Amino acid sequence: MLQFVLKTLEGKTVSLSDFRGKRVIVNFWATWCPPCRAEIPDFQKLYEKKDVKILAVNLTDTEKSKKDVSTFVKEFEMTFPVLMDVDSDVAEMYQVQAYPTSYIIDSSGHIQYRALGAMNYELMIQELAKIK
Repeated sequence: MLQFVLKTLEGKTVSLSDFRGKRVIVNFWATWCPPCRAEIPDFQKLYEKKDVKILAVNLTDTEKSKKDVSTFVKEFEMTFPVLMDVDSDVAEMYQVQAYPTSYIIDSSGHIQYRALGAMNYELMIQELAKIK
């Protein structure tokens, strides 16, 4: 597991290891990215319906302001944690080169799937069904 600790939009500290024993999707995104905007409603639907944790890692250094992120979160009614990758350290660790990029991590902390580009709900369900 590529361990990281980031602060949420609200300033709470979250560590990936907090979710050991659960399936987690780590999604790297930005407010200005059209495919990111397209997939967020599907992530929200997944978060509400399935037993999976979602960590939305915002590529904060690519944003105009933190306020843009807050506005986006409200607009899309995101209820899962939004983490602020202020210096892109976590994006670099995960070798993110395209936005969005998502990683599905199993309950043992191993990356089982990587999606380059937007995922839709069906793909999320399909990939989650393969892991415990």
